Amino acid sequence: MVQGRPQDTQSPYKLANILPALDKLGGVRKMRCREPYSGTAGWATYVGLARAGVRFCFTLSVRDIRKSIADVKAFVATVPNSIFAIEFPNEPDLNPVTYNGVTDKRMGFRTGNAPALMAFIKDFHAAIKVDPVLRSIPLVASNDFMQAQQAPYTDLANSHIYPTPPSDVAGRVAGFKQKVVESKTTQGIITEWGRTTGGSASNNTSPPVTIAQQATLLASDVKTAMAQSYVHTISIYELFCWKGTSEITNFGLFNTDLTPRPAVAAIRSAVGA
Repeated sequence: MVQGRPQDTQSPYKLANILPALDKLGGVRKMRCREPYSGTAGWATYVGLARAGVRFCFTLSVRDIRKSIADVKAFVATVPNSIFAIEFPNEPDLNPVTYNGVTDKRMGFRTGNAPALMAFIKDFHAAIKVDPVLRSIPLVASNDFMQAQQAPYTDLANSHIYPTPPSDVAGRVAGFKQKVVESKTTQGIITEWGRTTGGSASNNTSPPVTIAQQATLLASDVKTAMAQSYVHTISIYELFCWKGTSEITNFGLFNTDLTPRPAVAAIRSAVGA
């Protein structure tokens, strides 16, 4: 699976760019992205991707649950069987949730103190499980922390892993198993796994690697992760680079001019595509 941004109509994430890129990756047809909003320009991109066989893991934004349910339901009505999972809010430690008049403390999610997030998760779970169309879609925990607390409402554990170049990747993947155990499930999704070529030694995730190293490392990373029965899916962060030389803009498997980086061929080889 790859991270994408179909809602972003001002970036390379346009239908005409995304599908050829997925084909060059060997026909990848799974994408993680924000839930679709009806009535927006990006909606058509989501629908076009789904009609081409792309299935989504939708990450929920924290908005009116009735609106989220309605939009997801409308999407399924337009393109049936297009959602393979729905993920609770992304990185709520860094992006504290406000819900029903309560705002979580920044980093509270890391210490088990996220009442607004947990109220949102509980209410969304209740709403989707009574809907005959949507109730069978697996629910993915918010990433890394409070996996046990989320367990009553989730079907899959979740982690973000950004290995530093010399790290023990097998050990990082093995550590993910503990999150699966805590979540009382049998599998989980590594919803972000990336190797940036931008930024500096002070990057938030890890120091940058060369483009050639990115290819070698990501191919090995994918093989290591997918060899484990408890890893349901690994999502590469992300499909396209953005403009600039920073850490965040240079995780992409494709350059800003849409040319494939060496990682594309390397990953294809690793997965036998």
